[in-house]
Formats: sequence, structure tokens, C-alpha cells
Amino acid sequence: MKVLVVEAEEATLKLLGVMLKQLGYSAELTTNCAEAMKAYRERGPQDVVLIAMKFFRGSSAGGTAFVDAMLQKNPQQHYAFLTASPVLRKPFKLQDVDDFMGAFRRPGGSRFG
Repeated sequence: MKVLVVEAEEATLKLLGVMLKQLGYSAELTTNCAEAMKAYRERGPQDVVLIAMKFFRGSSAGGTAFVDAMLQKNPQQHYAFLTASPVLRKPFKLQDVDDFMGAFRRPGGSRFG
């Protein structure tokens, strides 16, 4: 299974590459959207594309253009986002929303609470 990873943080990129290899995936590691687009055009589509949410902040980050171009080439392309932020996945249940919102609660004894 081929996986294209787009991640700017070198340590995270290398670690994810090692983990994917240990799991039996063939991973192509890129550090920006331009590099990822070149790899995708030359060797895509991939089975999965993992892209850091960082590339969707700011107009010059290129994430939106990359995803649009990728989906234009292959509308069925599977992709997912990498983020350190909490994520609420749909469909969700009441417990899922409570767990998600818990990530933003300060402990009762917090001096900032």
C-alpha cells in the first residue's frame, strides 16, 4: 500500500515514515505541498495521502491547492489530516462530543480556571 506523507516537521516526518514502514506500508515522505504535488504527479495516485493541517493556514501554505489538484487527478483519492489539535470525527455521539470538549476544560484546581 502506497502512502504519501506531507509534513513540515522533520522529526515527525521521519518518525511517521519509520512507523509506516514497520507496518508494511511504502511511504513517500515530503516536507511541503510543492514537493508532494511533484511526487503525486509522477507516482500518484497513492492509496492514502496524509497531509499536515499546518499547510492549510495562510494563503501561501498550498494545502488547499494541493488537495484540489490531487482530487482533480483522482476524485476517489483517500486522504487524511495530521494535527496535534483535538479532532471531532463525524458521525459523533453525545459521549464523543463530551470527550472532545474535555480537551478544552481546565482542571478545577487550575490557577487559570
